[in-house]
Amino acid sequence: MRLAYCIHALNLSGGIERVLTTKANYLADVMGYEIHIITARQKGRKEFFPLSGKIIRHDLDANDRMFLLKYRKRLDALLAKIRPDITVTVCDNSLYALTRCTDGSVKIGEFHFSHEKFLMKYGTNAIGKLYASFRTRKLENAVRKLDRFVVLTKADKNDWRKVTPEVEQIYNPLPFVSDEVSHLDEKRCIAAGRLESQKNFKDLITAWKTVDARHPDWKLSVYGDGSQKESLQDQIDSMGLKGKVTLKGRTNDVRKELLGSSCLVMSSRFEGFPMILLEALATGLPIVSYDCPKGPSEIVTIGANGYLAKVGDTGTLAQGICSVIANEELRKRFGAESKRRSENFSLEKTMEKWDALFKSALKR
Repeated sequence: MRLAYCIHALNLSGGIERVLTTKANYLADVMGYEIHIITARQKGRKEFFPLSGKIIRHDLDANDRMFLLKYRKRLDALLAKIRPDITVTVCDNSLYALTRCTDGSVKIGEFHFSHEKFLMKYGTNAIGKLYASFRTRKLENAVRKLDRFVVLTKADKNDWRKVTPEVEQIYNPLPFVSDEVSHLDEKRCIAAGRLESQKNFKDLITAWKTVDARHPDWKLSVYGDGSQKESLQDQIDSMGLKGKVTLKGRTNDVRKELLGSSCLVMSSRFEGFPMILLEALATGLPIVSYDCPKGPSEIVTIGANGYLAKVGDTGTLAQGICSVIANEELRKRFGAESKRRSENFSLEKTMEKWDALFKSALKR
């Protein structure tokens, strides 16, 4: 089977890039698919995650000024040349363009965010809510034109059923398999993600002020980079947390950092299906997270492998962290349950579902 994936670029270290690379490599190397990856603006930059040598790469080199017009025309022409059986898009812009392409391939959209993405991102005031509503309607109209639409969580599947009956749910796979688990004896919690508003690290730093008052010998390490780096460092300094909360920058080996930690903390305002939580499962870490839409509640069960707090409730977030820190037996029980749950998200199970979806889509 010939399969084409559309994505903005692969030089970034984000979750979407990692998941696409993992799945594409498996389809090419294990399942024998002919895989093409079509980027919009790779422009010769090296992929952050290694791609199989069997995968065929294409870049449309669509510039910023005329992006949408150039992208749609170039994508349509390339698909007519490649002649894939199925074309899959993993980003908004290519989704809109793909529904207008006439190459004849089955069109599948893969959405890595919650249905409330635009409302959560822009809906902070009346004008923002109007814009979010416009963007959501535009997305919904495009989704209705797809042959299949795949979301990451059961909760999102229920939401999107109101838009299209052709919605499927498949979890993202574990990004790595770890034979090792954390010993859970390091006095360090870890957080990771882009230093942007969505990840809401300012709330985590606020919560850590409470944690530090009760457990001053514990530290918080935050991995990632982004536009809020300076403001977050200012917050750390102003709250007297210098040396207690450290912005570590990007890491190429998140598994190593997780294994050297005793709890994973996440404070996002919204997510699709947070990969960092799966990585925490794989390394046997307890998880304390905001119960944001969507994903955390399908990975974490309160009192089983961690704690969940309402978005914005820094007090409950801090209390969850303190509970994990204060009770070693609880910490190890949570960690063992996380490791057990990681089996539900194995790459093999995930790819069996994708393979079945592709084959069923071609029969229609």
